Amino acid sequence: MDSRQPNSLAAQPLKIVGIILIISSLVDYLILLFPPNFLQRQWQMALTTQLVERGIIPMVGLALLLAGFGLEGNLSSNYPNRKTPIDLKFWAFLLSSFLGLVFLLLFPLHLNNVRLDRTEKLEQINARASQLEAQLQTQLNTPDIKKQIESEQSRLKSQLSQLMENEQRLNEALNSPAVPEPLKEVLRKSKENPKAIDEFVEQRFNTQTLENQQLTQIRGQKEQLMEQTKITALKSGLQTGISSLLLAAGYIAIGWSGLKNMGYLKVGRRKAPVR
Repeated sequence: MDSRQPNSLAAQPLKIVGIILIISSLVDYLILLFPPNFLQRQWQMALTTQLVERGIIPMVGLALLLAGFGLEGNLSSNYPNRKTPIDLKFWAFLLSSFLGLVFLLLFPLHLNNVRLDRTEKLEQINARASQLEAQLQTQLNTPDIKKQIESEQSRLKSQLSQLMENEQRLNEALNSPAVPEPLKEVLRKSKENPKAIDEFVEQRFNTQTLENQQLTQIRGQKEQLMEQTKITALKSGLQTGISSLLLAAGYIAIGWSGLKNMGYLKVGRRKAPVR
């Protein structure tokens, strides 16, 4: 019985599975390209991310395919003529080198797209915040808003005045932890200075106070959105970029080492001339 038969039987499934993984991945890559929209940055970023996420599958296919050839003993000594166009190992190494080049080029492309996308989104956030601030200024200057503020001031003054007239409720308010300390101080002062309540309400509830509150809210939301945008861009750049570099290094190492072993790449020191 031929001693190489078990190796051949084990090698055949490895090569078949490897070829299927490679072909299915290439078909998947082609499908991702349609419908093409090469000039749109978002499309480029989505394509790059999906290519990198699926990038390990062809490498596994190549590893299985080459492992199959290794079991047959063809990787070291049984290479066919290098001029033979049907040498599957040659095309596998060539494909690996090509994929390595693709993932190497995707690295700077994706980082640049992430940078441009982050800049654009930050500008949009700033523009939106400026628009909201301008709208706020316009709204606060309308007669309706001023009437609402005056109405709220009158209501609060009336409530506090009624509270001052009821000694029991006043003491309960002064002893309650739920009542803010500044309001308690005003209630104490109002016993000697009846205008203290009016001054407090007018200082706390006016157009400027309302404007400051709304501006603080708008600017807080702006800072939060900007921080989220920066973090998302950083994660995308690091995750996809580093993965793309690792895939490029792996594919290039497989492809170039294989082509070198097959004799397609001549790498070495030049021999010194004989004197």
